[in-house]
Amino acid sequence: MVELDPANKPKWESGPLYEQPEEWQPTLYHDSINQLKNKAATFICEREVREVEFGPFNAFAQFRALGWESALSFYDKDSKNLFMDEIQEWVATLKCNKYDRPSQMKLTGEVNGIPVEMSFDTLKKLGKYDSFPARDYMIPSLDDLLIKPEKHPRWNDMLAVLFFPGTYSGVLYRKNLKIEAKLLLAICILNVIPRRGDKEQVRYLEIPVLYSLLNGSPRFPIRYLIMNHLWICRNKLGRDIVPYCRIITGLMKQQMAITWGDRGHPKRHQPFTLQKMGIGWTYTQSERYHKLKPEGQRWRALKVDARDLLPGGEDEPESDAEPPSGDEDYVDEPHGGANVNVGQGGPGGGHGGAFYDYMERSYEPNWAYEGTVQEVIENQRPPSPIFESWSGSERTLFDQHTMMSASMERSLKHNFDRQEAWNHTHVYSHELEMNNRYHDDQAMRMHADWHAERLVVVDPQHVDYASLPPYDGSVSYPTPPLHHSQWIDPRQQEGAPQQGGSSSVAFAFGEWNDMMSSIFGPPQPRYY
Repeated sequence: MVELDPANKPKWESGPLYEQPEEWQPTLYHDSINQLKNKAATFICEREVREVEFGPFNAFAQFRALGWESALSFYDKDSKNLFMDEIQEWVATLKCNKYDRPSQMKLTGEVNGIPVEMSFDTLKKLGKYDSFPARDYMIPSLDDLLIKPEKHPRWNDMLAVLFFPGTYSGVLYRKNLKIEAKLLLAICILNVIPRRGDKEQVRYLEIPVLYSLLNGSPRFPIRYLIMNHLWICRNKLGRDIVPYCRIITGLMKQQMAITWGDRGHPKRHQPFTLQKMGIGWTYTQSERYHKLKPEGQRWRALKVDARDLLPGGEDEPESDAEPPSGDEDYVDEPHGGANVNVGQGGPGGGHGGAFYDYMERSYEPNWAYEGTVQEVIENQRPPSPIFESWSGSERTLFDQHTMMSASMERSLKHNFDRQEAWNHTHVYSHELEMNNRYHDDQAMRMHADWHAERLVVVDPQHVDYASLPPYDGSVSYPTPPLHHSQWIDPRQQEGAPQQGGSSSVAFAFGEWNDMMSSIFGPPQPRYY
């Protein structure tokens, strides 16, 4: 080994590591890793994803559709150790060969003086990476896959499949992902494109991977993705992560750079489970269902070992505490079909996904916007020749403004309906109070007529005093009742006539008089 003079050591302050002198690259890499405060967090280990838990949520089917099922397992059977020093040495000495075809790419580093190679062939021997025939895979450019995916001509198409409409301009946030894409992202940042940092945002390089998983195409080799992502992480200044530690460990053992009896740093490799999916996820289960609730969305999947329902038996409700709501918040299994690409002006083959679909929220009829959100967006677009002549950002902005306008009108409509409901409630209460006062006034009138020895009439008819002769004191008409509610007629509320032709009255004067006499004695002369 050639001795290096520390006085000639270059500074790695910009550019990729492979542009530095070859003999100094391992030293510069070691320096960048060893200066970290939490060095252990730099080494990202893949985690086992169990099919019994995530299979019902369609995750395994989506990975198998691309031939990527090996990304959900690990082939280093050691679950208690992390060979941190050996992995760091291998990455520090890593070299990439010159190749004509991507399948010829090889990353070679040294561990304990033994060369360890990562290539299409060694990864294929390690596990079921890219299980379909080679002819079924296409090789995307590095710009489209990892470096500048946002420049891809179908960038907006991919965003429309993964995100709710109007939420993917500017910074991409995880909370705006549809629930299937959100679950796939949680797996991908562990096993497919490992990373650290802010988990609330979605990185551009994750979009093509999520789109392929959710859509089932395009199908490209995960081995090509693994090697290039590892090479970029190793060479990019400030990218302080070492991904795929379990794969690297498996290759070192495969090529006898370390033996199965060697022990590294103690580290317990925990599987990725539904109960511990991290911040933003809530998991519950019932006898037959797994239930996930990430950031306002809900997803229910039938357990693998769920019992069969008996003939005529009812399935359990959506929630253990509430009866089924009927709002389709829980969707039992994924549904496919066409997916209209917001911002692109045309349909595309998308995977609908098992989630509460924002695009299915209907607007009330007889307003400016009718139908679902997707129908509103499509109906408000200008003619196709004009719309398709706009750039992708202009189309997205137009659709976003349409959705915001429709949402504002929908909110106004709901506020109006809510206010009307309150008004009806208050008015009805007021009408009931008027009826109660009518009953009270009638009772007081009849009691006063009885004291004055006038004819007691329950519901006296209206008297046209203008047509009567001058009052001579000989006739005393009963006091007419006050008005009552026009909504509720108290006389109709009393029910149908009783048997024998007698009708029930609002005030049972005889019973009331007997009760008062038994308490206070017979009526006394008035004191006024």
